[in-house]
Amino acid sequence: MSKKVAVITRGNSDILKVLKDNKVAMDIFKPGSLPKEGLGEYSSFILLGGDQEEPLFLHPGERIFVEQELKKGKKVFAEYCGSIGSVYFENPSTTRFHRLVFSANKAPIKGIDHGDILDDQCGTRIRPHKEFCSTEEPVLRYMNFHSHKAYKDIDKSEFDSSDRALWFEKENLLICGFRLASFVQGRYAPIKKIHALVGYILSWVVEEAITMDRVKPVYSIKGPEKMKALEGDKLKEAVEESTKAALNWLSSSKLIIDEGKGGIYEGYGTEIYPDGGQRFADLIRADCAGEAAMVNFFDYLYSGSKERAVIADNLTSFVYDTMQIKEEGPYKGMVRWSNQAFETCYQDDVARAINGHLLRCIITGERSYLEETKAALDFMIRTTGTDGTRIMRTDICSLSEERIKELSETPGNLASAHYNAYYLGTMLLYYKLTGEESYKEMAVKGLTTIMNTYPDTVREQSQTEEYCRLILPLSWLYWITREEEHKAWLYKVTEGLQQFKHSSGAYVEWDEGYKATMRNTKGDGECSLLAENGDMVVDLLYSNNWLPLAFIQAYYITGDELFKKLWEENVRFILGIQLISEDEKLNGAWARGFDVEYMEYFGSPADAGWGPWAMESGWTIGEIAAGLYMGLLEDKVKAVFNS
Repeated sequence: MSKKVAVITRGNSDILKVLKDNKVAMDIFKPGSLPKEGLGEYSSFILLGGDQEEPLFLHPGERIFVEQELKKGKKVFAEYCGSIGSVYFENPSTTRFHRLVFSANKAPIKGIDHGDILDDQCGTRIRPHKEFCSTEEPVLRYMNFHSHKAYKDIDKSEFDSSDRALWFEKENLLICGFRLASFVQGRYAPIKKIHALVGYILSWVVEEAITMDRVKPVYSIKGPEKMKALEGDKLKEAVEESTKAALNWLSSSKLIIDEGKGGIYEGYGTEIYPDGGQRFADLIRADCAGEAAMVNFFDYLYSGSKERAVIADNLTSFVYDTMQIKEEGPYKGMVRWSNQAFETCYQDDVARAINGHLLRCIITGERSYLEETKAALDFMIRTTGTDGTRIMRTDICSLSEERIKELSETPGNLASAHYNAYYLGTMLLYYKLTGEESYKEMAVKGLTTIMNTYPDTVREQSQTEEYCRLILPLSWLYWITREEEHKAWLYKVTEGLQQFKHSSGAYVEWDEGYKATMRNTKGDGECSLLAENGDMVVDLLYSNNWLPLAFIQAYYITGDELFKKLWEENVRFILGIQLISEDEKLNGAWARGFDVEYMEYFGSPADAGWGPWAMESGWTIGEIAAGLYMGLLEDKVKAVFNS
């Protein structure tokens, strides 16, 4: 008998391409087209169901052919197959908050260690009915927990036998209960470990070495190491290329609505499906609009693009003319959070909705929308406590005149950079434009409250986040007051942040004492990417995304080359991890979670809304690109901020 593999599948898949690339001797059959004389001429069998949403089921007559060969001892790999041998499965379910954990003791795979976590993103699995499957330890099991890259106590953990994901049902029958066939387009991670897994499986079933050399992932990065040598004009050219790619992402992803007149969509959620699709985050938010306006305007300042100027104007108008309440009354001036939470106001989000425009006014001398800015600040000030901090959010449904009075006459007790630092910074910018002392006084009061608690500020995601979010407002504080104490605060936080610095130029997540609020797990709510201090994970939604703009502003304001150096180091990291892809929804963007050991996008999916693959038009791409542009604009704007 010749050594030949029978592959039964309904269509193309990444695994099928690997087999073809390795020139495996095989015949490919669709269900219903198996030879009538049976399958006796084949040495092994691969059943691939993961190319489609519904599992593969063979017709009973063809099923008998496969089972006969299985009983002869021939090897069978059954992937996402609804029934094989004695095993059959539940209906398909999502793997959104589950992790694949390598738990085998008898199936060593080079490059994968016991307890390692692998992600099939927002995949699909079929759980075997436990009464009809093996009770042996599987190669991979599904678990629901918050951890970064390994589950250390895998052997001590409880195990539901139905949560097996990849296992040997018999010595010659290897079953995969999830859609592994689409491992490339589904962005399964970590890439090297997934490749090692697929290579192991296929080598086992075809009984020859399968290489993964020709597998091309959906995205690539240049890598921070390659960026480290960039200096002077070379660095400038790389930053120019990066900003252009980021702006192209905003355009090609069709996020900007009617040239900005209708605002901008939030971006993409973290959910990546096995077919390569990704959830479109279709909320229309004021903060994303303001941040996108900022980066489009900075591009206009740098390149002279009239198209970008129009988009910036339209997005700014959307913030002030559409999302702001104009009616007289207690809510006048409130900037709405989004088209979903239409009566909600987060002060941090409002700040980022309008900070870009205030910077525009400071740089150019414009005076537009200052009355509207005043109204937005006045509404929030009316609900700010006596300590200069504001509660995390206000909602019209519970914001009576009595409640407003209560909020203004008691401490806010929220010494949090996450919620209040940028809000207080906005008041400093407004003061710079108008000279109205009350706004400076409120900002000084609030930032003093926060710094009096430092380093134990109220944390949402991490200690790293709090430090990152303080640098820009503290830079503006020193710019406005020129007080040595305020300058000392800026240097103190900057120095404190350095303890989290990685050699790549990134700042990893850390949370001393695990005090951050967002430590929900298993999709119960919002959650930090950090599971345990020491995780080499970088957050570009809550932490590192603020740094390019913060460091360069600190440099302009202080004139200290230290901040220019920090900007360059961090920017080299940012340039090195920008996504390069033929997929328009990826190319030129940055996602939330990046692992600086794996050097790829990877992280815990526990956050219910914004996991490691979330890509925000404002918070991430808008803020990062704005910080890159601010560096490019040094010759035009540095003097403005050094006065």
